Amino acid sequence: MAKTPESLNVHPKDLDWLAGALKLSETLSDSPDLEILLSSLPSIALEAWPAFQDVLKEGERGEDFFVVYKGELSVWRKAGKAAAREIGRLGPADFFGEIGFLMKSTRSATVRTESACRVFRFPARDFTDLLKRHKALDAWIKQVASHRIHEMFQANGH
Repeated sequence: MAKTPESLNVHPKDLDWLAGALKLSETLSDSPDLEILLSSLPSIALEAWPAFQDVLKEGERGEDFFVVYKGELSVWRKAGKAAAREIGRLGPADFFGEIGFLMKSTRSATVRTESACRVFRFPARDFTDLLKRHKALDAWIKQVASHRIHEMFQANGH
């Protein structure tokens, strides 16, 4: 049975870590206080997930963006009618959900916790506002998404 994540309080040290994970000091040199920037996103959530749970499921609708804080997750994708196979692993500072977020489409893969995990969740609306204000961050997220889409097509023989 799928479990829902536990909501955790977000502390200043968590936001400092998140700023580093998103490379905000590199991409947002115009912003003197990155913690203030992140804390201006009132709906950012820190979620605790138990091991062996699907955070995202391939084919489902969803546009939220996620950053791994602690733990390890696996990424699974179906190739046609074949069973899903593992195509990658994610750990602290990795992000996922960017393809569904950017393309406003269904999830392109299933992301499953392999251990107890803590994950930041950015609701799509707030993350869109953040990217509109900070073009360098927007460009970086799009670059990573483009690379991942290319890898998916390569893996599927296209």
